[in-house]
Amino acid sequence: HLLAPDSSSSKRFLHACGQMQKINSTGKPEPRAAKGETLNAFASDDLGLSLYTVPPDVVVSVHEFEDYTKERLKVLHAIDRLCGYDYRLDNISELRPKLAKDISENRLSLGYPVGGKARDVFLAEKADFMRRDSISHYALRIAFCKTRDARDWFVRQEQRLFMLRFEALNAEAREAYLELAGVKCTRFQPQPGITLEQLQKMTAGAKIWKDGTRPLYEQLFYEMPFQDVTPALIASRRVVLKAGKAFVPASAMKLILSKRFKDLLTASLDVAFQGLPLALADARVGGFLRDVQEYGMQLMVAKKPSSDEDVGEKLTLGNFEEMLTRSFPPCMRRTVEKQRDMKKHLKHGGRLQLRPFLKECGFTFEESLMWWKQELCRDPTVDAASVEKNYTYDVEHAYGKKGHLQGQNAFACPKLLQMPGESVGQVHGCCFKQLDVPALRQQLHRWKVGDAHLVEIEKLITQGKHYQLACIEYFKALHPGSEGDGVGNAPRDFFRESCRYHLKRKENATPTKGSTGSSVPVK
Repeated sequence: HLLAPDSSSSKRFLHACGQMQKINSTGKPEPRAAKGETLNAFASDDLGLSLYTVPPDVVVSVHEFEDYTKERLKVLHAIDRLCGYDYRLDNISELRPKLAKDISENRLSLGYPVGGKARDVFLAEKADFMRRDSISHYALRIAFCKTRDARDWFVRQEQRLFMLRFEALNAEAREAYLELAGVKCTRFQPQPGITLEQLQKMTAGAKIWKDGTRPLYEQLFYEMPFQDVTPALIASRRVVLKAGKAFVPASAMKLILSKRFKDLLTASLDVAFQGLPLALADARVGGFLRDVQEYGMQLMVAKKPSSDEDVGEKLTLGNFEEMLTRSFPPCMRRTVEKQRDMKKHLKHGGRLQLRPFLKECGFTFEESLMWWKQELCRDPTVDAASVEKNYTYDVEHAYGKKGHLQGQNAFACPKLLQMPGESVGQVHGCCFKQLDVPALRQQLHRWKVGDAHLVEIEKLITQGKHYQLACIEYFKALHPGSEGDGVGNAPRDFFRESCRYHLKRKENATPTKGSTGSSVPVK
């Protein structure tokens, strides 16, 4: 079980997978005993690094549960954004400077004590870090255990985060952690028939190249059973095998440990899946976990609008053509233009996403009826009678005049990204996901997106499938000087921010009394 029933506003996290260190009765991990009172006593400290094999037994409030989970999710998305799909774990340390801010701001970093920091202060910080780290990990483990895609994404990002933390340890701490993690290895000692020099020359992974100079050789090797070595290391000849033993350079040991972490986490997701119904049924966290399940893999990039105030412009029949090219998000602009180009009416998926969007952007019920009649009748097979018979009800339903009388809300980006692929004659969903790169490039050229932005959009899609970030880049291309704040979570946000941008631009361009008429760029 994952969450024990509790009538208070807190919840008790129990078994689903775990933290390596024991948890005491106060709800915080018991720190390992220090080896001395000086800073050197912490040279072998693991800084709270965990394989998550022992469950935490802690009390956590609802607020903490949600905050810790969201903070960790932000870090995982930051890692995904930089690494893409197939970034080599060997090079993960190169990303540490770029990720340092995200990891620090979301409280998932712990460094060695510096200066005169007291032993007790450091151990208290470590205990708090381990508590926060374990809670957030298990919460996301439950949320991402449902589908294969979600599992693969979660394991990939957690493995990268684990590697970043492991490489941040001192050399002494890394060696101590290998033993703690159950990696059976000993330092290599020269023996008859094999020497350090031979290992250095025979092992490709033992050569360290720097700035075009002659290679430096790894000075430390480990000896271990060959069956414990990651097969990829053997296949790439990065280890030496002899008499059932593998001789592994120290720089490759992290890959063996990383593989162990991945295997343990993958297996634990099966266990977490068994407890998923119980967690979702909990009235206190079930709704939050469902939201993470549904939207967790989609990057929450946009800042929420500060308020729902009227931006001053609304979509009308009179300004529709101007707004279409100026302020429509690409997913909606494409559905309208494609319907006109094909001279065929939109299929169900396209109409389903476009109707509530037009309503929320300002179309009145009467304007929607007129617009849909005009656009649908571009198709020679559709006439006014057909519109009245087959399509009017859908518009009435969207405005709450038929059906359940509640109206239809516009889709957000995560919902559009989940729409199925297009078949012949269909236009729907997010165009950054639906179109392959050549077709997308052609479409963006048609929309007059500059080459620099086009290259960045292609990079975001091909190297990480960051469709929402690609949409922000498209917004920036059409709105010079804007950073795209408030864009990326819903088509309506794109429209509102575009209207706000152009209104500010008009205000800045309009000279006031006594002014010289100069304008200020919109930021």
